[in-house]
Amino acid sequence: MADSGSTVVVCMDESEHALHALKYYASYIHKPNNKVVLLHCGQYVSFNYGSVSLVPGNPSLVEKMINEEENRINTLLKRMEQELKNLEITNGEVVRIHGEAGHEVVEKAKSLNADLIVTGSRGMGTIRRTLLGSVSDYIVHHSHVPVLVCKHPDFHHKQSKEDNK
Repeated sequence: MADSGSTVVVCMDESEHALHALKYYASYIHKPNNKVVLLHCGQYVSFNYGSVSLVPGNPSLVEKMINEEENRINTLLKRMEQELKNLEITNGEVVRIHGEAGHEVVEKAKSLNADLIVTGSRGMGTIRRTLLGSVSDYIVHHSHVPVLVCKHPDFHHKQSKEDNK
């Protein structure tokens, strides 16, 4: 990365894994002239349960649920802005994206001409990751720039015999 500064995209959600990835970046990689963009793919959690969508028929209830989700997401975005200040990252911003998280992170990184993408990893096993998919896997395989995947030191996946098959 050049001395003139790099653009770094950090994937953020509500997890400890994402926060660890941001703190790792800030402690070991960040340079004062880097531009840091925290990306959050805000999704309405209360509308989904597994693969079943839970949207009631009452329009006022739907509006209330949407407002509650927007408030939750906006609170999270403010916490992310505060975390940038806490880490003394002065050239940073928080950006909300929409859609499939992995795809949108890669596309936003392209549009920002990012030099690096930083993401956390939940540490799912092979079988679970195959069934559920993984945002970090998607980013690693589709990114046009290097990707740093940070594993949280307190959350280690213990590989089972089934995972080795």
